[in-house]
This record gives sequence, structure tokens and C-alpha cells, in this order.
Amino acid sequence: MNSIISPLRIRQMNSKNINLDGDFVLYCMISTRRLKWNFSLKYAVEMARKLDKPLLVVESLNMNHKWASDRIHNFVINGMLDNRIDFENTSITYIPFVETKSNQGKGLLQNLSDFSALVVIDDFPTYFPSIVVNNVGSKLPVMTVAIDSNGILPMKLAGKECITAHSFRRILHKNVLQYLENEVLGECLPKMDDLKKLPVEKINMIAKEINWEFTPLEWLWRASQQDSIGIDALSSINIDHNVYPVNNKMGGSKNAFMKMNDFVHKKLNNYSKERNKPSEKATSGLSPWLHFGHISPHEIVFNILSKEKWDAGLINESRIGSRSGWWGLSESSEGFLDQLITWRELGFNFAHFRRDHTSWTSLPQWAQDTLEAHSLDYKEEVYTFEELESANTSDPVWNAAQNQLIREGIIQNYLRMLWGKKILQWAPDAKTAMTWMIQLNDRWALDGRDPNSYTGIFWVLGRHDRAWFERPIFGKVRYMTSNSTSKKYNLEKYLKIYS
Repeated sequence: MNSIISPLRIRQMNSKNINLDGDFVLYCMISTRRLKWNFSLKYAVEMARKLDKPLLVVESLNMNHKWASDRIHNFVINGMLDNRIDFENTSITYIPFVETKSNQGKGLLQNLSDFSALVVIDDFPTYFPSIVVNNVGSKLPVMTVAIDSNGILPMKLAGKECITAHSFRRILHKNVLQYLENEVLGECLPKMDDLKKLPVEKINMIAKEINWEFTPLEWLWRASQQDSIGIDALSSINIDHNVYPVNNKMGGSKNAFMKMNDFVHKKLNNYSKERNKPSEKATSGLSPWLHFGHISPHEIVFNILSKEKWDAGLINESRIGSRSGWWGLSESSEGFLDQLITWRELGFNFAHFRRDHTSWTSLPQWAQDTLEAHSLDYKEEVYTFEELESANTSDPVWNAAQNQLIREGIIQNYLRMLWGKKILQWAPDAKTAMTWMIQLNDRWALDGRDPNSYTGIFWVLGRHDRAWFERPIFGKVRYMTSNSTSKKYNLEKYLKIYS
């Protein structure tokens, strides 16, 4: 890996100077929750070495955000336990911190920054992490930088939001090679062992001075369990206990790697043929681990390119902007990379440049106009939010998709689009449908509260799409039905599992 991080990944949050008298460099890990291909960690290590200071990494998890739940906490805490092991053999001091009392973490970043030479924080363009970055990071008393580790391309590379996948894909193809060479195909970890070690006595003294209670390791272990032990541990904190952990999805970099490795070496070859079939487990299923930063897209791309023995000589420049053919890879690998990079990072690009990315105003004007023009159209069926959340509709396909969301924290990729289209059809109006989709997804989905999932929701309403034939309710927004989906794909197995 190139020793220099792309300047496009670095965002200075204030005009403060480095405090040369600070006790350490502080890295506040809030969204890039991993060691490998973590540019925040890389930057923090470089600065700690340059300033001849120890490095303190604090990974925090708050309870005072809207969708805090057992499901989210269990997933993140498992990642913390992985990180604790990964940091053990380095000179870096790593402290996992979970609020176990209301507002226990309030002011923690501010207080720790008083002892810091420099603060490094993960850059993330939406939900609670963006509030921390923009509202807290900008007010700290020392130089604070936010580092973008979210995608293969830096979020701000395009210079503005991209309206279509094609326009983003052209930018990707014209620029990605330098990022592949510098950031994907090199070293995945910075050298950390030669840093100064922060004395335990020092951090204990600081903790006492700022009244910071460390989270007991024994409680973290109990909260990481997905049985009655974990439920009991999490019951002591004020979060949503009705959104329970998903038994077959455990957070952390180790589980992320195993799932990625299984996909790349066992499933990827059939991806192009099977990915849209709901009854087949043909997709990577990595979106929860990507969302919480337990795995990097860089690691996934590295393993795919290594598997296919790819080099830059395979690139077909005549295919710039095309969904396939540019990489010179197999059809399945090209299709998956288009989803992982083009469509995922299109969401990060849009969220970075559009603060209203979760609002009605972010839709293209044609979509707003056509949906509002059809807002009073007659609907054969209308459901309440409670009926939808409990999967209580007349449509067995939609009910199955909603049940999968509740039970597993995900919806099969193709059915997620249908899921949204049916909510648009059944909600009182399009604006209400938008709100309900966001609420259902943010509460129940492990990969919710994410630019990528917002891309999916707003695609249902016309974002990153074109106008189609006009029809009732949908106007010119793309139309989908459960009947056509049932005819296109064999849903018997899927319906049996999630009925």
C-alpha cells in the first residue's frame, strides 16, 4: 500500500492546530470498525509516528440514537471483541466503549481531545456517525480530521452528486486504476509495532479525571452472545429490545472474512445466473458487515482480483461506462463488482454531496411531479404501517420478504425492490411510502441507516432511474408486481421458509 493516503480521503474538520503537548493521538472509531484497509487507522499511525506519540483507539457504541437495538448492539459488540484480539499484539492502546447508562458517553470525545495531540475520526455521510463527525468533530479544541475509508473511490472524487449509475461508472473506470494500485493491491495494514505505548497508568489517570467508566470485558462477552445470556446482558440498557439479534449473523471481521471467502470461492462463479433468484443463496450477503465497517470493499475486491489473476492489462478501454466488459473478468465477477463498487459507492457519493439524501427533495423533479400528480389515485388495497410491519397483507410474496427482514435483518436483493414498490402501491401517498420504507429498513435491517440502503429505497421512487410508461399510483415511476416476480422466478422454496 502506498504510504501516502489520497488527499481526497482527508477532511479537516476545524482550523485548530496540533497540540504538541498532547499525551497521544486519538482515533475515534465510529464506522470503520476494523484493522485491515482502514485509512483512518493508517493516517493515525502515520501521525503518531511523526509526532512521536502513542496512539489511543477508542471504538464507541452509543445508546442515544434513534434505532439503537439488541440487533445492532450484538452485531457491533462482536466486532469489538475481534478488534480487541487484533490490537493485542500491537503497541496501540485499544479501548472498546459501550454506553451502559444513559448519556454515559456524552462529552467523552470532547474530554479525551483535551489530552490529545490530534483527533482522527471516521468519515461517514449519513445517520448518527455523520452527526458525530460534523457536529462534534468540528468543535474539538485540537486539529481534527475525518478520514474516508468507505469505498474504492473517495466519496468526493466526482466533485458533485451523480444522477445515474452510468455517469458514476464512467468516473469509476477513468479513475479506479490508481486506487487499485495504491490502496487495494498493496499492504492492507500499516506497521504499528514501533509506536510508543501509552502507559496503563496514564490512561487510568485520565479516565479518573474525566469520570470515564470503562466497559467491563465480562459484560461485553455476555452481550456478544446470541442466546439468553446476551439478551439478559442487553436488557440492562435502554435500547429497543424487540429488535432481537439474528442468530445466523454474528458481527466482526473474522465472520466477515469467512463469509467473504465462502462467497468468492464457492458462489461467485454462479452469481450472474443466480443472484436474482430468491430461492437461491447466490449473493454475497456481506452488506451488514460492510455497513458496520467489519470488512472493507478493498478486501473483497482484492480477493476477487487475486482469484481471477487480474492485472491492468486486461482492461478494455472501449467499455468505459459499461456494466460489463471493462474489467476483463468473468461475467459473474464483473456483475458483482458493478454492484459492490458502482451501485454501493453511488450511494456514498450522493449522500456526501446531498445532505437531503433521505428526504423527498432528493428525488429527481420528474419523479416528484409524477408521484404527486397521482397522489389521489384510487387504491384497491391500503394498509397501515402496523399492518405492514407485522407482514399482515394479502400478498404472500411481500409478507415473506417482510418476514425475512424481521427475522434475518436483510431482504433478498431482487425482492427488496419489489418490497418497496408494493409499499408505494399500498401507502396513503408516495411521501408516506418513503417514510415507512425508511422506518422499516432503519429499524430492522442490519444494513439499514446506510447510503447503500437509502439508494435502494429512493430507487423505488425514481432516483437513479428513468421515467417509464405512465400508470395509476406509480405515474412514470418503474412498476413491479408480485405476480410477474412469481412467474419469473420459482418462489416455492423462499415462501416455504419465510411464510
